Amino acid sequence: MKKLFNFVATIFVCTTAISLFSCEDDISDVGSGLLDTGSTSNVYYVDLVSYNTNSDSLRSDERVLINGILGVYEEPVFGRTKAKFISQARLGTLSPDFGTNPTIDSVILHIPVFTKALEDADVDTTYVYVGIDESPSDTATMVIKRTYKLDSIYGNTDLPMTLKVREVSEYLYSQDSTYYSNPALGNPNCPSCPNINQIDVFPDVLGSTIVKKSITTYERRKKSEAENIPPVTLRVLLSNDYFKTKFIDNQNSSDLSSQATFIRNFFRGIELSIDENQGFMFNFNPNMFITMSYSHDDTSDDAGENPPKLKGSFALSFSSYWDTVIGHNVQIAQFEHANRSSQFTNAYQNPDMVNGASRLYLSGMDGTKTIIKLNADQLNEIKNKVQNNDWAIVGAELIFHLDDSYGLKKPPYLFGWNQYKEGTKWLNKNFSDIMVFAGGYPNNVTFNPKYNYKDNNKIYTLKITDYVKSLVERNEVFEDGQIVVSLGNFLLAPSSGYSSVLNGMDPFYNDRAFNPHRVVLHGNASEDDAKKLRLKVYYTKK
Repeated sequence: MKKLFNFVATIFVCTTAISLFSCEDDISDVGSGLLDTGSTSNVYYVDLVSYNTNSDSLRSDERVLINGILGVYEEPVFGRTKAKFISQARLGTLSPDFGTNPTIDSVILHIPVFTKALEDADVDTTYVYVGIDESPSDTATMVIKRTYKLDSIYGNTDLPMTLKVREVSEYLYSQDSTYYSNPALGNPNCPSCPNINQIDVFPDVLGSTIVKKSITTYERRKKSEAENIPPVTLRVLLSNDYFKTKFIDNQNSSDLSSQATFIRNFFRGIELSIDENQGFMFNFNPNMFITMSYSHDDTSDDAGENPPKLKGSFALSFSSYWDTVIGHNVQIAQFEHANRSSQFTNAYQNPDMVNGASRLYLSGMDGTKTIIKLNADQLNEIKNKVQNNDWAIVGAELIFHLDDSYGLKKPPYLFGWNQYKEGTKWLNKNFSDIMVFAGGYPNNVTFNPKYNYKDNNKIYTLKITDYVKSLVERNEVFEDGQIVVSLGNFLLAPSSGYSSVLNGMDPFYNDRAFNPHRVVLHGNASEDDAKKLRLKVYYTKK
């Protein structure tokens, strides 16, 4: 609930007068819907205080994991972040029957990954048993090797990494449980609750593979047959002995008769982790699956004395909450942070809440945030102009200037939300601008437009027109209100073709739990006056 509050009661130390410009600025896409195309306006600048904070943990369960993330990356400012991924599994078939005298042929974990387009793949075609000068016939067997470049990767992609699979040793609770990214911190919203984020695994490695910046698939078919391009997955060969002992030797177990008993008592899930301390991050589709291929005796009446073995297959699925299939698994992303620079840690451990910061540090996969407090006196002055001088607010934006001296890959989005008090409780709500001036994601966004990679103008913008109008025109006040800014974007709704925000009210439905980017921005105390963070307000006179 919003409470009436006296702006004057929150006076910041900043005493710089409001900068009023008499020149006219073109605001072609500021305050869209409030101002006619081609109109111009005057500009007011409002001072603010901005500083860093870090809760070091964020929600990272399946409800926010549209994508998974794995890997490790280290650079001099933000240090090293290492990501692991944990997931329950579901039986492909209840009460499986593996036949008589079954033996395992292979067990493979398939992890769907994101790659560049098919037309960008390197293709190498080889014909089997065809001479160098011989033309292949339509019945000739061909092997097509396709090498794709991984997409959605971040870091030092020239370093290969070792991915290992282990079995989870404890029950992962229910699909309604909330998990967080730092296992050591427990639930930040319930310090007295049991720490379900500390998830133990068995030490034995079930399988491993090398992850590189490219991935290869093979298609084998007759020349005359239609093309059948294999799905692009990272394949991890798992232990035959483990799956024989675990599944085949227990095929009559009652724990295989239902998903609930299977998940609770029999096979509680897997952990994917990376061995190395240097490498890169990569996103993947969490709808993984395991295929177990096996052979068993043919016991039919017409099998003969020495029948060949029959083939069978068995599957385990790791279904994402975001999949269209009914039923999903608990899935969790967890991160280990190390070697953070002193400039980064000092920025959030010892923030100057009075004068603000010269630099703002934001990183995905952790709890780094920027707190922004607008100068209350200056907002009151605007409010007075609205009430007594016939001003109309037609736009308001925060323009963040990028400090590009660190060579970090530029993230596509920043986003922010409204934090204020209701009594003694802090509330976190999305700005009304998200819905009032909603555009089509991901490119036509009014509130937090995507970074302009084409022009590479080294700025990020948050447009908070309706929020400012609510303060100075509609007399709404948010007690101890402040703007929280973080790196990332809102989760988008699959039901809308990812063209609208999943939850228009809750800012914690965002992509930070699988967003590997990092960025350094100029704050309000920057030594470069042209890049200092301020609120830019556009107005016209009625």
